Amino acid sequence: MKTIYLLLSCTVLLTACQSTNEANQVPNSTNMIDHVYYIEQQSAQRLVGSSQRLAESFDGYCANQTTKETVVMQWQQTMQSWMALQGQERGPEAALSLNWNIQFWPDKKNTTGRKMSQLLKKDQTWNSELIQQQSVTTQGLGAVEWLLFDPASTLPAEESCQLGQAITENLALNTKKMAQAWQINPWTQLDETMWLNEYIALLANQLDYSMKKLSRPLAKIGQPRPYFSESWRSETSLTWLKYNVEAMQQLYIANGSGLNQYLKDQGHSDLAERIEDHFNSTLETWPESSSLFSELQTKSGYQNTLALYNKLEYLKYLIHEEVAIELNIAIGFNATDGD
Repeated sequence: MKTIYLLLSCTVLLTACQSTNEANQVPNSTNMIDHVYYIEQQSAQRLVGSSQRLAESFDGYCANQTTKETVVMQWQQTMQSWMALQGQERGPEAALSLNWNIQFWPDKKNTTGRKMSQLLKKDQTWNSELIQQQSVTTQGLGAVEWLLFDPASTLPAEESCQLGQAITENLALNTKKMAQAWQINPWTQLDETMWLNEYIALLANQLDYSMKKLSRPLAKIGQPRPYFSESWRSETSLTWLKYNVEAMQQLYIANGSGLNQYLKDQGHSDLAERIEDHFNSTLETWPESSSLFSELQTKSGYQNTLALYNKLEYLKYLIHEEVAIELNIAIGFNATDGD
């Protein structure tokens, strides 16, 4: 696990450099829509860059020009970039329609593992066009994780390399399509009331999705389902969830022109500060382990995970209930509800 921690640290540094380079591009206006859109657009651009580097590193690895650790690091960076957009149900339809292609989850029946094993057994020369014709379970980040971490993977054998190159190339193409969809602001024609509905739903949907990443593996008390964890093979589930929460916090603040400031301007400073404080305290007290799979193997780990879920549940209450009531917003049906 020390190698994974080191690579994740490198990933953070890479992203920090990207964020610094983008800082000068922040909109000059105080318009909420402009700032939230800017965050989404930049998140999509980061995803394109990281997925392209992932494809390049996979090519380099298969040509014996780089190491597997380099590919793992690039996969981690792409996963981190994806967390800013994962679980969203608001935005350009062309972008949202690619969500399952970028990552298939939840994988309750290990469909990814079964499908990937089947593809490796086929006498087929794989390319991105052929991958596009396959199940979404074999097109995205989960399929790459399987190749890098599952014992059934035959990397660096030729069949696995060729399959991985095709998958990562297709992933880069899909993230490019997603970023292209985000080149146009989908919210410019909304009035204030419609925008507030859209903005709060954006936060609420992503929060609901993030909570599912805990509730599904937690299952019934005493009967956890650790294999329902996201990225259980690489033992990084809790790391990705933390990036989800950080991304939601960024959307809430939106460079000082987001919902936080709007609540204060509307006379709800106490509520705004409670949300901000809860974001901060949740992140500051985040579990040390990166593996939800490992945490659910012990009673204390289960309790820690449940405590984390309760923190997100309180954040959900603040946004779903208190913000919605104070601003007279009705949060509609969320596609992540139910099983």
